[in-house]
Amino acid sequence: MFKNKTVLITGGTGSLGTGLIRRLVGYGATIVVYSRDEAKQAELLRKFPSIIRVIGDVRDFQQLDTTMKIHKPNFVFHTGALKRVDDIEFYPMEGIKTNVIGSDNVARASLLNNVERCALVSTDKSCQSVSAYGATKLLAERIFTNYDYQSTQTKFCSVRYGNVIASRGSFIPLFLDQIKKGETLTLTHAEMSRFLFTLEDAVDAVLNSLINTIGGEVFIPKIKSYTLPTCVKALEQIAGKKADYVINGLRPGEKLHESMLDETEINLSYEVPNTNLVCIKPQYTKKDWSNTNYKKYTGPVYISSNFISEDIDGLVKLISRGVKE
Repeated sequence: MFKNKTVLITGGTGSLGTGLIRRLVGYGATIVVYSRDEAKQAELLRKFPSIIRVIGDVRDFQQLDTTMKIHKPNFVFHTGALKRVDDIEFYPMEGIKTNVIGSDNVARASLLNNVERCALVSTDKSCQSVSAYGATKLLAERIFTNYDYQSTQTKFCSVRYGNVIASRGSFIPLFLDQIKKGETLTLTHAEMSRFLFTLEDAVDAVLNSLINTIGGEVFIPKIKSYTLPTCVKALEQIAGKKADYVINGLRPGEKLHESMLDETEINLSYEVPNTNLVCIKPQYTKKDWSNTNYKKYTGPVYISSNFISEDIDGLVKLISRGVKE
């Protein structure tokens, strides 16, 4: 599907963007990286000499539109976003400018330039959001669904997922480094749970969402969750050292457990064949769903407290694989 095609990745200098580039270059695609971080673009170019670099911000519709007119991408992955929960809680308008208006810019430019498929990378925090960050990403999902409804050619979809092990900003490498140094860890809550998976699993989820989209859906990968104390035990095993930690409470905008599929969405949810994905069918669509072989999702709501694993050995293997990637 991607061989000899052009793929534009907004925010392509981030962890997921780099993982997508690595995979898509192997598939024979031409990659256009659209990012405002010129230093990281230069680093990427050393690793992947064939990529095309474009310095630009998703807030700038004109630059996005011009970039797509020049490079004519077949597919667009929109990974660019402001993502720090506590920062956006205190600067919500900055989150709106990038995550909401920026997403509208990406979708509009994709529509006007006849992109075949455009996928938004969302977050579990958009589901039953209590944070400004989650609210901005929920609006971004709705924007993509609405663009799909208006479009006769471009297919738009979104994909939610949880914490990517060893990605930029992940607590896993931070905790591991602190344990090795003998430092006391700071946990927000002893019962907090989070969905965890590796970068390669995240890339699989994003690519499979784009490949399988009918139009307007939100895709969700079926992954396990772990409590913070379980994560600490696994990291102690990897580091070969015991760790002390203190509890200092939830930060602004944080939830005790994360959701990827709630009660209001479950009646519209279907299993995507031959993948580990569930998709939420849009409430309004012009696309023909009658020929799909999708089966209704019959599992519980996808909240991290329902899928907690206490398999420390399995988590050790998962973290080790994630860190190595």
